[in-house]
Amino acid sequence: MRRRPESAVRAVKAAGHRQTTHTRHTTGTEQVMHNWHATGTKQAATPTRRASWALQPEASSTPTARHLVRAQLGGWGCGEHCEVAELLVSELVTNALRHGSGGPVLTLTSADGTLRCEVEDESPVPVRTCPAPLDDEGGRGLLLVDALSSSWGTGRTGRGKVVWFELDA
Repeated sequence: MRRRPESAVRAVKAAGHRQTTHTRHTTGTEQVMHNWHATGTKQAATPTRRASWALQPEASSTPTARHLVRAQLGGWGCGEHCEVAELLVSELVTNALRHGSGGPVLTLTSADGTLRCEVEDESPVPVRTCPAPLDDEGGRGLLLVDALSSSWGTGRTGRGKVVWFELDA
């Protein structure tokens, strides 16, 4: 369900923080997998599509990430997620550049009607939300992620940490 901009703004103002745990998947880029029933019979083909990019540790990586998301989702036929995914990915990449270390890694996964976007950096320091002063221009990125995604969370990885969100079809 798409939210109208005014309802998104209200949701951001009223959002409470929800956080879940995450286990990092380490399969290769664009790997196609099929789901199997416990009996071993094949389900209807619902391929898992995956793409991943290592970004540079510089400010120009944020618009690069938006472009990569737009192009990949268009190629997958997931255009309905483009605007929100671009916005939220740009928030996570900006946070990784500002508060993390090293070049972020952006990973998109589409499976079973869910788009998952992950941004990994080399800092083990967990993300946290804190109230931003009303006149402050920043500090609301994770509130946007919380308000516009169906779920989001963080986890530790071998490199540092990952912050992810999901959008339902």
